[in-house]
Amino acid sequence: MRRIAEVRTEGLVPAARRAGRLIFGFLVMLACLEVGGALAPLLPVRLPGALMGMVVLAALLTAHRGRVAVAASEAGTLLMRRYALFFVPAGVGVMTSFGPLRGAWPAVVTALIVSSLLALVVTGLTMQLVLGLQARSRRAVLQVVCGHE
Repeated sequence: MRRIAEVRTEGLVPAARRAGRLIFGFLVMLACLEVGGALAPLLPVRLPGALMGMVVLAALLTAHRGRVAVAASEAGTLLMRRYALFFVPAGVGVMTSFGPLRGAWPAVVTALIVSSLLALVVTGLTMQLVLGLQARSRRAVLQVVCGHE
């Protein structure tokens, strides 16, 4: 009987630590969201606060590679595993607004197709840009290492 109790409590410490990291990661994300919301009105360009929050989070994770990055990464991974659930409220909203959208379906379908194609093109161009920058960076490193100019 005693061994069963020892085994059960043994797993509590790692679970509590993981829960603490997840809570800390969520708090980091929420703090970045709030900072982004506070910064957005101060910028000369109109950007949503949530977008600025993502920029702040990306800058924080790029600059800081310790507990903050690990906790935010774990929390983000947990959210991404449940990603499909975030579409449920949007789907319910579309279904409740189906009546007013009924007459606008050609515009909605056109917007979906155009935005999907635009996202595909922008993703492809971004990937080409990143690959080109990586190739230049590798060539520059090889020139420095090998002594070629």
